[in-house]
Amino acid sequence: MAQTSQHALSETTVVDADVHLTVHPEDLAPYIDEPHKTHVSNTTYGTPFPSSGWDQWMGGKIDDNWSTFTSTEEIDQFCDDFHIDHPIINTFDPLGKFPQDELANALMRGYNDYVLDNILDESEHKALIALATQEPDKAAEELDRLGDEDQFVGAYIGTTGSNPPLGDPKYDMMYKAAEDNDLPIAFHGNAEDFMFEFPRQNQALNKFVQVHTLAHTWSQELTLNSLITEGVPEKFPGLNFIFLESGIGWVPYTMHRLNKEYSIRRSEAPLLEKSPEEYIRESCYFASQPLGEPNDLTHMNSLIEMVGTENLMYASDYPHWDFDHPSGVDKHLRSHFSAEQRQQVLYDTPIEAFKLNI
Repeated sequence: MAQTSQHALSETTVVDADVHLTVHPEDLAPYIDEPHKTHVSNTTYGTPFPSSGWDQWMGGKIDDNWSTFTSTEEIDQFCDDFHIDHPIINTFDPLGKFPQDELANALMRGYNDYVLDNILDESEHKALIALATQEPDKAAEELDRLGDEDQFVGAYIGTTGSNPPLGDPKYDMMYKAAEDNDLPIAFHGNAEDFMFEFPRQNQALNKFVQVHTLAHTWSQELTLNSLITEGVPEKFPGLNFIFLESGIGWVPYTMHRLNKEYSIRRSEAPLLEKSPEEYIRESCYFASQPLGEPNDLTHMNSLIEMVGTENLMYASDYPHWDFDHPSGVDKHLRSHFSAEQRQQVLYDTPIEAFKLNI
């Protein structure tokens, strides 16, 4: 009798590349110096600009209070329920959106110290260093400050809000520090902050279903485009780049479109010595969530083949309401791919991308 997906997962070592931790203002405040401590304690620090106003919670049908992890105990329970062996934890908030540079830097340090004290010191879990990109020299200092902490296995940047785009030479000192500390960079898409990255489009759309379809992929396409054409992988060949919470449907198009444009306009990307696709396949990794639901499921198999199991890793996005259970991607892996390719997606690829020692 064929194994059920749950049974197969229980016998497989699984890395989850995207698990979110919520840090409440009252818990974060002790890790922040004045005057920002008062700011965090007495304002809605998560929305320095007015909220987008989009009804993410479907008029209360989705409980936002459910969509949070605040402790190692909750993370451990999730791992038991989902057959996750190694969660990669991040604090989620895209710090690039904050208009006050000093506040963004204070939040960056506060988040990281909180995670170190309350999650990593209390468990064997791995986490990502939150980075604010407003002042790349401060981000570089933060990478140097925490680079020797073994349980920090990468850096985390929310791609909505960073200006200019993240391939700009302005950020070279940040990438140099990441490479020097052997820490990959994980870029994360976001929906609520679509208004910061694409304000005209945000204003023009009239339903959250439209925003939620576009937001994550648009910011990630912008980031990958900028990284490649500005030659970031060429300048920092030891650095891995990981793309979280944007699925994989956009990857082949962007990769092939960059190939086409580069073949015509090589003078506009003078640092490149290889095709864009070669750089992407050598240094970029993509998390599966949100996987997408084609009417013809064989099309997803073709998409996974195009991205490549050596560049694909499983992610849940838990505990957010639109998370992916590992059985979602596993049904494709078990039906169409070899055991070795399945192991790549669930274990080997994230081990390589995050340079994990587990």
